[in-house]
Amino acid sequence: MSMATLPKSTPKPPPAPEDVPDGYELVDGKLRRLPMAAQSSWIAKRILRLIDEHCLLHRSGIVFPPDAAYNCFPSKPTQVRRPDVSVIAGDPTTYVPPAEGILQVVPLLVVEVVSPRERVTELMRKVNDFRSAGTPLIWVIVPSSRQATIYRADGSVSLITDPAELSGEGVLPGFAMPLAAVLPPTSTV
Repeated sequence: MSMATLPKSTPKPPPAPEDVPDGYELVDGKLRRLPMAAQSSWIAKRILRLIDEHCLLHRSGIVFPPDAAYNCFPSKPTQVRRPDVSVIAGDPTTYVPPAEGILQVVPLLVVEVVSPRERVTELMRKVNDFRSAGTPLIWVIVPSSRQATIYRADGSVSLITDPAELSGEGVLPGFAMPLAAVLPPTSTV
């Protein structure tokens, strides 16, 4: 009795950047589901609100929530990333967003709030993608340690701990946000 040889299936090509479903990124040709815990989502919303208020008041940038997708990586033209919060250049009072598609501009600021199930290696790959694209300011906030790491375009990196504050530096002049303003309150036992 001979065994029939099954035909080899051809690998399915990765989706085009514009076909990446909500809640996913396209990383190195593979769809990657984004882990977002309730607490991380809550913190990201608070950060977004504070940055958005500043940008509206000073007409200094357009703020996007985590469903905004970016395809702005010259060395990885099909890469699609979705930061938890992001800001692009422009006046929010006159900006008209595209009706469809993915943002193809490099954000001025990217904020990532670490979820408990998020893998450090994946998070650092995302940070490095935005750094290589030229994003001038990246904040990675770790709620469990009440810390934030700040990555700048000049290559410098800083670590701050609550009660310190994050600054918009040259990207969002005049913006400052204490970590405590966006993190859950600490217990006072």
